[in-house]
Amino acid sequence: MTRVLTGIALLLAGCKNDQQFSVRTQNDVFYQEPSAEVDILWVIDNSVSMEGEQTRVANGFESFIADIDETNIDFHIGIVTTDMDLDNPTRGQLVGGRPYITPEDNYTQMFQNRVQVGTDGSDKERGLQAAVDALTEPLASGANYGFLRPEATLSVIFVSDENDCSDNNALENENGQACYSQEYRDYLIPTKDVIDALKTLKDPGVRVLASAIVGPPASEACADSWPGARYRAVAEGTGGIVGNICDSDYSHIMGNLGLSVSGVLNTFQLTCAAVQDTISVVVDEDEIPGDPSIGWTYDSAYWMIRFDGSYLPPRGSTISVEYEVVSGTCGGSPIEDSGGATE
Repeated sequence: MTRVLTGIALLLAGCKNDQQFSVRTQNDVFYQEPSAEVDILWVIDNSVSMEGEQTRVANGFESFIADIDETNIDFHIGIVTTDMDLDNPTRGQLVGGRPYITPEDNYTQMFQNRVQVGTDGSDKERGLQAAVDALTEPLASGANYGFLRPEATLSVIFVSDENDCSDNNALENENGQACYSQEYRDYLIPTKDVIDALKTLKDPGVRVLASAIVGPPASEACADSWPGARYRAVAEGTGGIVGNICDSDYSHIMGNLGLSVSGVLNTFQLTCAAVQDTISVVVDEDEIPGDPSIGWTYDSAYWMIRFDGSYLPPRGSTISVEYEVVSGTCGGSPIEDSGGATE
């Protein structure tokens, strides 16, 4: 996906006193372009409760890889666990003798074998920390050398039935419940810092997104998971996809993840905050309604246009979003420091 930005300042005269004020109109243009290269990092929870979920990810791989195959993308697929305890000698290292899978490999079989990483990992699931450590020094030029390429899209996919407990090991001597305690909230790495760290791995214009298969919010929770609020915050902050780990079959979410990785996005971040009732969305020459079922919605927290219903802009299409700008928001960031977000 690429984006073109244009802005127009309109001068409007006041009705009674000839005062003038400026209303800025912004037009952001996005292209649904297939990715040429993509580095896909799967971050898999390997704690005691995760056997069934790992199996469902393995079984859903063919749905995930279908659109990637169709577009002949040059991919690297790596897998890392959430076990970042200091006594784990392989923490942050990608699974396998060679640390990533390519199109030249028997990739379906290799992925299905590697992603079932076992269930003897730490009860402090530090998935965000694992992703950043796996992609940065010293591991990027050490055990994980060759996985990350400068021009490739980066897609990080988290799979966990617990919330993230990335703390740079500050809670190493506490039990797993410390991750959920307000007392220790400030020890957790802010999710904004994780988003920034992932984005700095790529040059401007190279796409970086995170997605997650995690526990739903507390109001929708299932008995076998905790809400994955911190993973969700990173996914939403990068325009990624969030799936429900409680689903009995992951084929649908795995297919959507594959579409996203291959360059067909359902989320587009605007340059500025928009005045919601001024937004106009056109795909190619068709105006798309602001409707959650058959069109788009606007997420004001992240300045995102989302297509979450039955409509998705097709590969090769142009998406134009015109809107009035909320004063003072251009050039900033919509993402606040969510710290140890819980639900």
